[in-house]
Amino acid sequence: MNHNSLDEKLIKTWKTAAEELGLDIISHLQMNTENGKVTYPIFVKHFGRKKGTIIARHALFMDYPMPKDKDYYFSAVNRDSYLKYNRESFIETLEDWGYYGDKASKPEWYNGHVYE
Repeated sequence: MNHNSLDEKLIKTWKTAAEELGLDIISHLQMNTENGKVTYPIFVKHFGRKKGTIIARHALFMDYPMPKDKDYYFSAVNRDSYLKYNRESFIETLEDWGYYGDKASKPEWYNGHVYE
C-alpha cells in the first residue's frame, strides 16, 4: 500500500506524540495479513491490546486488511483530529485504549487501568 502525504502527516504527528508522551511507536509497520504483506502507517506499543495498536486513517480503514494475529488492536483515527498534535486529545485516546505494558514503565501521565 502506498503512503500518501496525509499518512506522512499522521506519522509525523504520532512521532511528536511519542517524543512528548514517551511512547514507543513504529512507523511503516509491515505485517502479514490474509491478503499478504501490508504496511500500516503507525503502531503504538503497549496500548490497546497486549501487542499494541495499529493505526490507520479512518478514510482508509477499509483498505487495510486486519492482521492475522488478534492480539493487536486496530484503530481508524479521524484525520482532522490526529494530523495536529494536541496533548490532551492524545492522552484521552491512549487512556481509552488502555495500557498493557509493564506497570513499572507506565507513562507518568497515564491514569487509566493497567492490564496484564
